[in-house]
Amino acid sequence: MAFKVFLVDDDRYVRKGLMNLIDWEGCGFEVCAEADNGEDALEYIQKFHPDLVITDIKMPVLDGLELIKHTVELKKTNPNFIIISGYSDFNYAQRAVKYGVHDFILKPVDKEEIEETLRKVADKYTKELQLNRNRENIVAETAFNDLLTIELEEDLRHDCVKKLNIDQTIGFAYIIIEINNVPVNTIKIREIISRAIHGEAVNSTTLFREHGSNRIGLLVKNEEIQPFSGGIIHFSEIVKAQITIHLQTDVTIYVGRIVDDAIDIKESYETAIKALQFKYVEASEKPIVYGNTKNRSVNYIELDQTQYQSLMEHIEENLISEIRKDVVMMFEQFQEKAFAKDAVRTSINRVVHEVVKTLQSMDGDEKNLTTLQSMLNWDNQPSTLVEVKNMFLDFLLEAAGMLNRLNKECGSGNIRRIKKYVDTHYKNDLTLKHIANTFYMNPVYMGQLFKKTYGMYFKEYILQVRINEAKKQLRQTDLRIYQVAESVGFSNPDYFVTQFEKTTGMTPTQYRKKL
Repeated sequence: MAFKVFLVDDDRYVRKGLMNLIDWEGCGFEVCAEADNGEDALEYIQKFHPDLVITDIKMPVLDGLELIKHTVELKKTNPNFIIISGYSDFNYAQRAVKYGVHDFILKPVDKEEIEETLRKVADKYTKELQLNRNRENIVAETAFNDLLTIELEEDLRHDCVKKLNIDQTIGFAYIIIEINNVPVNTIKIREIISRAIHGEAVNSTTLFREHGSNRIGLLVKNEEIQPFSGGIIHFSEIVKAQITIHLQTDVTIYVGRIVDDAIDIKESYETAIKALQFKYVEASEKPIVYGNTKNRSVNYIELDQTQYQSLMEHIEENLISEIRKDVVMMFEQFQEKAFAKDAVRTSINRVVHEVVKTLQSMDGDEKNLTTLQSMLNWDNQPSTLVEVKNMFLDFLLEAAGMLNRLNKECGSGNIRRIKKYVDTHYKNDLTLKHIANTFYMNPVYMGQLFKKTYGMYFKEYILQVRINEAKKQLRQTDLRIYQVAESVGFSNPDYFVTQFEKTTGMTPTQYRKKL
């Protein structure tokens, strides 16, 4: 960007000489106009606001110092002044300083001297512009954040829009850009996006909002979309391609609903956030546009309990091929049943925590799992569904191998599986002999080992599991007492009541009334 310089001198040859002598472009300026008297110069300055005025002192009608004095007093514009004069009178210089003149240069003009002065003025202007732009950006970003995240009265929303300098624009879309698989510096992403939208236009600004976790949001105006034939989708594809080229990684873009009025930007912002939930349902090659997805809604559900149990059994038994099948089926379910992104996270984290819990129950140290940390933090670093599946599978296979080693090192491996069996089959008619036969163990040895491992007899543990489940049903359902007894494995309701009172100090009816 070149700053505007205005030349004022009653000698035409001096003006032309200055124009030809100085490397204006190299110094950051371009000559916008010239005048041969102070009166015409004052009129031009008030109308066109040049950045710098270079003037002689001795001129007809209105001399240079009077020109500067009137410009300063009118306060309509505030250019810098450089005086070029053949007079070295100290009085002139003193008055020039009083009016804030940047420099006082004597004729004949020295090329190097004036170019050095021009570079200093340009540097001063550049710093001032940058400072003002930074201030404006801070005000705009604060107003932008308030407009998106705070419930404001209508007049306050209009105030925010004014601070954004977009109140005359029609048509907006909020989009969220998510960088997958690698950590990035969002400042760099801002630069790439700005360049993709505005090229090298330094005065153009884009309103950004940090979303954390490798996500950055921005407001796109209709006039920025128009040059891209194909509208917001093609625009998003171009931005995605530019970022992908620079970062060499996968990028997902979420597009909120297009709104006409700046006052409704929050609606576009909120729908862009909703579009995030479609991440693992839609193909990420295309921008995910809220309202245009093949699945009009996502589901906040969990996988069936039987799937979890099957997967955990295969992990504990170190059946690698079955674990792989379970994971493939699990991730197919995510897409077939349109799991929301948050629901996918819940399902995966549930398995991770169950695996860690199992390891701890076998006195294993989960910190020895090299893949654990990445699994605990996987959702903090956005990843594609394929990348998440691979990461998850690596974790499960490593955990299965560790559990297998712990089973071989610890004779209580079978007894822990027996406990797990009781936890899931407590409704059945369980006896020590039946369980021992199921797991090919001597009943007496099994009973002793169970007591040694868990500090209670096998029969006591079954009762504890059944009573705990009964308490849960008494709290959460309206089942009759005999129905609760039957559902937790008691064939005789009276015996159930006796054991419940013996364990808890109150009857099932009293327990329910106490709630």
